[in-house]
Amino acid sequence: MKKSIILMILVVLIMSMGATYAQDVLATQKGPSQAEKGQNITIIYTITNNGNQNIFNVTVADQNFYKFFGTIKSGSKKIFTEKVYIPTDNELKEDFGDDATVSNPFFIGGVGVTYQDASGKTFGINSNSISIPLVSEKPTENIVPVNITPLASADSSSSGIFQQIIDLFNSILQYLQNLFTPQNSNP
Repeated sequence: MKKSIILMILVVLIMSMGATYAQDVLATQKGPSQAEKGQNITIIYTITNNGNQNIFNVTVADQNFYKFFGTIKSGSKKIFTEKVYIPTDNELKEDFGDDATVSNPFFIGGVGVTYQDASGKTFGINSNSISIPLVSEKPTENIVPVNITPLASADSSSSGIFQQIIDLFNSILQYLQNLFTPQNSNP
């Protein structure tokens, strides 16, 4: 679990530092409306090329997978699914200690997408993050709501790029805070 978090942060940092941001490609992810601890859930990922040019060397990565799609033609999209396991509190305690619990809602950060245009220029975008309410628990006072903001299109200006990076880091920090904040287990 610790390795997954570190790998996710490294992938996002590397992709954010070396890529120019573009406007015509959209990455989204969608999960179930609710889930339970100890359950595998299916996440649906969609990479859409809304531009008028083909894009090349398309890659999608997060802490659990790396996919290479090659070319996505203008006006086309690639849709794929991945399974994500939601651990139980006991499984989390084995890795992180007796105070660790699974956050509710369960947070999944955005995936990073890189691609090239016909000239070989590299671009990068990030998908939305998602929060999935866990139904096996009653809500507690310690739950911090997470705003889900789909990435409609990236801003190619310098200030837009920096704001996206700041938003990404804030999402990661929120995830880590929810992951490591002990929650009351009072019924």
